[in-house]
Amino acid sequence: MENAREEAGLNANEGAKGIPDRHRPLNLPQWGVPGLGLRQSSPVWSDLLVLKWLLGLCVGFPIVCFWIKSNLKKNKEIQKNAYLAAFQLLYLMPTFHIVVKATQIWYFNGLAHKETTAFERVFDKVDGLPGIAKIAFASQIWKFFISMGEFDLAWPEFLGSQLLSTVLSYWTMSVPYMQYYAVYYFGACELTNLPLAAIDLGRYYPSTIGSGMKGVVDIGLKVLFASLFVYFRVYGWFFMSKQVYEDTMFILDAKNLPAGFEYPCPREVVYGVVVMLGMFSLLNVAWLWQIAKEAKTTLFGGKKKKGKSSSSNSKSSAGRGQPPARKGTRSSARKKTN
Repeated sequence: MENAREEAGLNANEGAKGIPDRHRPLNLPQWGVPGLGLRQSSPVWSDLLVLKWLLGLCVGFPIVCFWIKSNLKKNKEIQKNAYLAAFQLLYLMPTFHIVVKATQIWYFNGLAHKETTAFERVFDKVDGLPGIAKIAFASQIWKFFISMGEFDLAWPEFLGSQLLSTVLSYWTMSVPYMQYYAVYYFGACELTNLPLAAIDLGRYYPSTIGSGMKGVVDIGLKVLFASLFVYFRVYGWFFMSKQVYEDTMFILDAKNLPAGFEYPCPREVVYGVVVMLGMFSLLNVAWLWQIAKEAKTTLFGGKKKKGKSSSSNSKSSAGRGQPPARKGTRSSARKKTN
């Protein structure tokens, strides 16, 4: 009894002196955005969705490579580069999940036509978006490291876009910040990558498409991809980016801020999002130029300049983060040096 009284008195004295209770669990810092203080749980890692996707993709990749090597021995095209084939197959999984979820939120749930204010578009949370951002975050990390292991995937602009996408998806989840726009940029725009994956499959492995319908299927997929690219990554991207810029300028103007309002993130995040979005816009313009060149060649024919045909073909089919085809490979480079 006396010991209990002494313990209670000791705790009271510690509390009066500002010393925390020794028996109280410590509020240790968790994963989050620098400058946001302590978090009881991380919005990124709390439900393990990121780790599940990251682990699944990392474990699944060597398994798919082994399966291709073991079961598709007669297909020399795929056997020649099982690494690239496994990448193409696995990348479709997160992309398909993201597209389905984002299309549901953006179109069927009516987010695209919902009347919102600048503050709501920038700072409000969107139901279902964290799941999209987490899958995008995990897949971009996986894609970056896998791309560095294959010469045909390691274009600097694609590696850079993957890093930018990783940072943006992290900020979207952890702040949260611009979740309204993230549904479009991370989700709806990824719809362009589905026909592109089929185009790349026919480009790298022509035997996977029947010879009789190969030309029709190829042209149909290219028309579909170009149409989706122009609609989502040119037309829609322009108006959406214009609105992002206007909303950003609005929230940065002190006179528009409510009394006592504090930014949920450092201002560097606000400026960083605008800069990164500008970089993606420039990439879209570059890819649109390549698509136009490819369309001109397909429709009107004409000889391509020697030494540039492979580069033009590869980049014309490039969506964000999708692998191009390079003229030279490491194996061919070795033969030349030897």
